[in-house]
Amino acid sequence: MATVVTDPSDPSGSKRRRRRARQNARAITNGENGASHEPAQDAAVEAAAVLAIEPSPAAELPAPAPPRLPDAAPVDEFRDLLGQAVGLRLDSVSREFGGRNEMHVTALRNVTLDIGPGEFVAIVGPSGCGKSTLLALMGGLDRPTAGHVYGAGLALGELPDRELSDYRLQRVSTIFQTFNLIPSMTVEDNVALPLTLAGVELEERRRRARHLLALVGLEKRARTRAGRLSGGEQQKVAVARALANRPGLILADEPTGSLDSAAGEGVLALLEDLNTRGATVVLVTHDPEVARHSRRVVRMIDGNAIELEAGRPTVRSQEPLDPAPRLHWRDTMKVGLGSAGRRPLRTTLTTTGVAIGIAALSLILALAGGLQQALDAPALATSQVHQVAVYPVAGARTPAFDAATLATLAQLPHVRAAWGEIGMTGTFSAVAGPAAAGAAPAAAPVGALVSLPPLRSSSGVPTLIAGRMPSSDIVTEILLTDTEAVALGYRSPPGAVGTRVKFTATSGALVPALTPNRVSQPVSMTFLVVGIISTDFMPAGTPGALAPDQLMRVYWITLSGPNGWKTGEYSSVTLLADSGLSVESLRKRVDALGFQTQTFGDQFRNFEDLLGKIRVALLGLAIVALLLACLGIANTMYTAVLERTKEIGVLKALGARSRDVLLLFLAEAAGIGIAGGVVGALVAVGLGRLGNAAVDRLTQSVTGSGFDVFQTNALVVLVAVLLAALLSMVSGLLPALRAAVQDPSRALRYE
Repeated sequence: MATVVTDPSDPSGSKRRRRRARQNARAITNGENGASHEPAQDAAVEAAAVLAIEPSPAAELPAPAPPRLPDAAPVDEFRDLLGQAVGLRLDSVSREFGGRNEMHVTALRNVTLDIGPGEFVAIVGPSGCGKSTLLALMGGLDRPTAGHVYGAGLALGELPDRELSDYRLQRVSTIFQTFNLIPSMTVEDNVALPLTLAGVELEERRRRARHLLALVGLEKRARTRAGRLSGGEQQKVAVARALANRPGLILADEPTGSLDSAAGEGVLALLEDLNTRGATVVLVTHDPEVARHSRRVVRMIDGNAIELEAGRPTVRSQEPLDPAPRLHWRDTMKVGLGSAGRRPLRTTLTTTGVAIGIAALSLILALAGGLQQALDAPALATSQVHQVAVYPVAGARTPAFDAATLATLAQLPHVRAAWGEIGMTGTFSAVAGPAAAGAAPAAAPVGALVSLPPLRSSSGVPTLIAGRMPSSDIVTEILLTDTEAVALGYRSPPGAVGTRVKFTATSGALVPALTPNRVSQPVSMTFLVVGIISTDFMPAGTPGALAPDQLMRVYWITLSGPNGWKTGEYSSVTLLADSGLSVESLRKRVDALGFQTQTFGDQFRNFEDLLGKIRVALLGLAIVALLLACLGIANTMYTAVLERTKEIGVLKALGARSRDVLLLFLAEAAGIGIAGGVVGALVAVGLGRLGNAAVDRLTQSVTGSGFDVFQTNALVVLVAVLLAALLSMVSGLLPALRAAVQDPSRALRYE
């Protein structure tokens, strides 16, 4: 595009060039000197050059254009800006405002007007005479109370909202006096907004937006937020936005009212050029000097239109346009989430409410699944929940059991397995001494060696501090307690793993004073330390070690012959019931034999009661939190509708359908819900892990192993996020419907 450089010190030169450009444009339009009505390229380029040289208060002078070859044809950068010119006709149109409880005002009275395709008409008159109301009717933003308005051959007053939105999107563009840009969006996004509503692909709308910004001289401000521009720059952005969807009708409502004279001249020069290229331009102003740029003037007085010059008949037959693809769901989410980000504090508080409710609900789902899985776990069938511990009666001469008693108890009904606990007292000594851990103790430490439950019959195994469990019931491997390891001279108990320890029994009982099984001929046994456990897992907290069940029986038999032991092999017997329902009946049978019994069912039932109370408390918290979150979302969205009423009017003026506005607000609510759902699910996962760790400590003493009572898997997280999004959308539905039914003309006047 050709560029004219004007010396700032010569204002008369600038005025002469602008005047010459306007004269050329008029001559071309009126067909002077034998020219046709088609736009002349050189005059158009010069008119475009006039716009390019008009400096805004903060603009820099453009650099001189490089010289053009004599035979080179000028490049027309305006060739793809406009669509088919639109004709207008108003037949006896009246517009009244005010309802039953409002003041009645007549804005238009019986207005009849023709504006032919390609005309440039100025509507002048004082404030309050009905100019803006007339412009709103032409643009499809309002409907007449009486009469008919035709645009592009369509009866605008009778069109459904959907088709009227298409008319605004594809046929007409409005340049507002107050610009009506969205301040929080960038300049490029403001210009591309009509293209976004039309479903244009991202790359295409970016390319066109940058091209339009280049035409108005703001390509360097594309990524600047619109609220940071000067008045002149904002008006240029509004002009560029008006050209985004190639309109055939341009409605300008006081386009120079908020600009200085230089910027105003630039906007008027562009309107003249667009009209020269075939667009229908209707300009509303109260300034006669501005009206002189038009080809025809209509004066408004008290709602009546007085034509100073008759217009050409309107051509009503217009080429049909294909319906626009409309707003893509990705753009719907992007615009909706962007709107939520404009109010960070309010959005954060609302999201927090959703997160609390979703976290509580997720924990309930995780707890329900975890409890069911724990009850069905194979480890529970061999845990202490199904066990009956049998002890000798008080006052027995020998407070222990022999092999015959164990065999008798194992034959009782509903007994799945039976084993006895063998315990011996003696001394421990390190075979090779503690590795690099100081001097060995002066005397061998005393401790107890106790048998483990059979590995295949019981899941009641201790928790290891370090190392592993013995590989079988017969291997010479032990689990050493942490206190015994320290007594042997190891500074760190895990350092004893992998070393060998020798045990020499001094008594065939845990409490030597209660049994006559004294050791007169000792037999030592060397063990490999494979794990370290806490002393809490030993009977009465005695330091020592745990050894495999069959190995302890072999050791007992080895000692019993030389030392003359006849009884007292087992300090207690454990019976494993075949089901949880038979535990109580088995205990009654053992009690009938005269033994003492103990079960862990009561402890487990107390544990279940505790988890049930936690579940009820979480459910109540979740319901309350979700209700508060729903109210918070509804309040947030309702407030957003009030705050963004004018923005809603802008969207509808640019061609957004009611459905588009509804989806934008629902997308905003869904974004808040998804964010709250994700945060709540993550919080639930964290709390679930902490809860599992706490429950493990409670259950290991009962079941012998830990259970994940909070099962927070991917399905729970997905359900939580989807539920949060659904509840948020339902909560935001009424405010979104209120936004969708906003009248665009009233919304634009909202302050």
